[in-house]
Amino acid sequence: MSDASDLSANEQALRLDARRNRDAVIAAAIRILASDPEASMRQIAAESGVARITVYRHFPTREHLIQALIDLVVEQERAVVTTAITPDATAAEVFDRLGPGIIRVGERYRFLDNRSGSVTDAPLRHPAADEPLLMWLTEAAERCELRTDLPPEWMYAMIHGLGRAANEEVLVGRRTADQAGQLLADTLRHAFVAGRDDSATGPE
Repeated sequence: MSDASDLSANEQALRLDARRNRDAVIAAAIRILASDPEASMRQIAAESGVARITVYRHFPTREHLIQALIDLVVEQERAVVTTAITPDATAAEVFDRLGPGIIRVGERYRFLDNRSGSVTDAPLRHPAADEPLLMWLTEAAERCELRTDLPPEWMYAMIHGLGRAANEEVLVGRRTADQAGQLLADTLRHAFVAGRDDSATGPE
């Protein structure tokens, strides 16, 4: 019995160690690629403090590492949505949280959008029915909190499109991240919340 327990403990320790190494490589990649989007795997391995052979065990090629970062973007975008949607929040409050949240994720992973052909939210472009944002849009429209003349799928697509456009404004220097987050929130509220007066103004 003790042999089995020891084996289980050893397996858990090995898995934990592997997870720490993987997380260290991911964190190093975010740091170094933010300043040098073309940094090599050798540079990323050196920055991570993880042996290069271990880095390649987790990420056989640079593209495997980039894909892991893109998956992380999608995960964090979903986290922004689930954090914004609380049981007592109005639709306007959800959009007020979504705007800045979308910009924060875009700011952290801006280096990915600098890559030719990169679309970091690609896995969200064809959402499943249980995608958190699409589910909330559908339910909020059914509660008449959102406009009922716009299909939830359309609102979902427009939110992602506007989010990318807002991050582009920050990328080219026309808006600060704070300005873009607030303007995106204002745009979403005015576009989608039911019964809004067009003359209403957002929070200062």
